[in-house]
Amino acid sequence: MTQEQPKANEEARSQQAWTDIGRRIEAQIRHDLATWAGATETDSWEVIGRRIEAKVRAGFATGVGVKPESTWEEVGRAAEARVRADIASGVGAQDGATWDQVGRRVEIQVKTGLGNWARASPEDDWATIGRKIGDKIEKTVKEAVENLKAERKPSEQEPADKPPEDSAASPGPSV
Repeated sequence: MTQEQPKANEEARSQQAWTDIGRRIEAQIRHDLATWAGATETDSWEVIGRRIEAKVRAGFATGVGVKPESTWEEVGRAAEARVRADIASGVGAQDGATWDQVGRRVEIQVKTGLGNWARASPEDDWATIGRKIGDKIEKTVKEAVENLKAERKPSEQEPADKPPEDSAASPGPSV
């Protein structure tokens, strides 16, 4: 025997071992998924897949309050209606409100909240509210800067020629 034959046999055995591992993994996955979906291990992947899809759809359907045998379209419409109703309730819109109505309620609440903070009137448009918000922010920042400057001014009791304690002219740490 040449040296190449044992190497070729070894590679073939390794490849076969990996093929066997792959088949065992697939068999375990097929078993687990088929069992979960109510199919059998001997069913085709197509049948197992359809059973999985039906089970998932039924779970979603039940979760959004429609019959388990509902179509994906019916499940989607029910989910959308539920989300819209929850948001509508959260913003104080009527039961059965459309997305346009919900959106107007959200806009009114945001506009009112920001407008009140910036002292805008309910009749102001977004451009006016934006300017008033900008003015309020600018005023708040200016006041904060002025307050900081006022706090840093030397008091009248300290001599004017005394350097600030945190300057480079200070003698350094005491020992």
